[in-house]
Amino acid sequence: MKSMRTLLFVILTAGLLTACNQSEQKAEQQQTLEQQVNSLVEEARFEDAMAILDGRPTSPEVVALKENVHLQHGIYLIYNSDPSQMRENANNALREFIAVLEINPDNEKAIAETEQILGIYRTFPDRSPEPEIMEKLKELGFEI
Repeated sequence: MKSMRTLLFVILTAGLLTACNQSEQKAEQQQTLEQQVNSLVEEARFEDAMAILDGRPTSPEVVALKENVHLQHGIYLIYNSDPSQMRENANNALREFIAVLEINPDNEKAIAETEQILGIYRTFPDRSPEPEIMEKLKELGFEI
């Protein structure tokens, strides 16, 4: 009798877990692309957000979402970074802002954040962004 209750409990628990997992998957499938991407960005899962977008055909919506993911990732790297890794995070943030500006050269937030980082670099005479980043920034019209 006790083993029957245990078996019944295990079967019911497994069924409940399966049902919950399926309802979560259905909820994710019912979200729009924008909602899926924004949810991942809010969780700082930028690579996952880009993976969803990279698998989609190019459209104005996908391009706008990519621009936003790159922008939010760059901002995250600057404002949520470990101070001991600031140079590495600044270079990675600049890469993200470059990606934004390649999509939309008029993105004011990406321009402002890039200028701010470059301004910080200018205060240190022996520091500068990585050479390939400097080259890309020059191509985009920034004064290094």
